Amino acid sequence: MNFWQSGQGVVLSFLVLINLGFYFAYERTRPSSGELILVADLCAFCIALRSIFSFVPYFNPVMAIICLSGIALGSLRGFLIGSLSALLSNFIFGQGPWTLYQMTSWGIFGAIFGLVRRFRFGRNRTLQKNKTVNFGILDYCVFCISSFLVIIFITGPIVDLSSVFMFGIDNAKSLFVMLAGGFVFNLALALSTVVTILFFSKPFLSALNRVIFRLNVNSLFHSQF
Repeated sequence: MNFWQSGQGVVLSFLVLINLGFYFAYERTRPSSGELILVADLCAFCIALRSIFSFVPYFNPVMAIICLSGIALGSLRGFLIGSLSALLSNFIFGQGPWTLYQMTSWGIFGAIFGLVRRFRFGRNRTLQKNKTVNFGILDYCVFCISSFLVIIFITGPIVDLSSVFMFGIDNAKSLFVMLAGGFVFNLALALSTVVTILFFSKPFLSALNRVIFRLNVNSLFHSQF
């Protein structure tokens, strides 16, 4: 047993703690039934998209939906949507040790964009009922560039670690080859996420805005844009 295989248990325990920490933090917010319905619907939407686009090579819009959910609903809900989408969709695609890496990776992605939203818009711009959500050019640049960099340098490598720990690496050359193979997939995922944000963020967030008010969800970190 080499270093990578012996360290997998420690890493998996750490990933479990990260997920449980976010779940317990969300539970302490005492979400309303309308909010739970919204979170469940967004998870189901991500699962459906992953299933449908699994037949399309090198294109997956799921990360864009998680990104936009984090922007709309905040870091806690963004993490929950990303993490549960990975867990539940793997009942279709297969469960294994990699599931925890995907849950953490997708969850962190959603949480990061809750922070990006707060950094970009602060705490003053709030949703208005039935109002179309409009982004300026700078907004699109921030979200697209951020999503690209986060997938390439943070969430993508987290998922790649599952292969490193499961199969074990004996030397630096093997590690480089495995990570390079993951980089190609991460690049395709990042580009498909950017394309989805550019073309579908406005209709998706406008529809989500209407649902938020219809379900009377009024405690989503101020639901700011």
